[in-house]
Amino acid sequence: MKHRVVIYNGEHVPIYEGKLLDLPIKMDKIKERSMKVFRDPDPCIIHQSYVIQQMVTPLLSELKKNQEVSFKSMTCEIDWLDLPDLDVCSIILYER
Repeated sequence: MKHRVVIYNGEHVPIYEGKLLDLPIKMDKIKERSMKVFRDPDPCIIHQSYVIQQMVTPLLSELKKNQEVSFKSMTCEIDWLDLPDLDVCSIILYER
């Protein structure tokens, strides 16, 4: 995935800028998903990478290039994101 995103807080201040696959993700959610998929409670980097891609893909499908989207309006699961106050945050997708 060659996508970059910017996540803004409620005051439109950037709280994350970077690659979509490098989003801050709660480790317990990675382990939980890894257990479901691989039955691996302590996932290696390969399993982690796969799980992260699986978590990010639905998020990507709800984004349109250069268009700000509120997390509150999303239908996909985002509770795995390790960011504060997601209900007031928004995200913009930029393609490299």
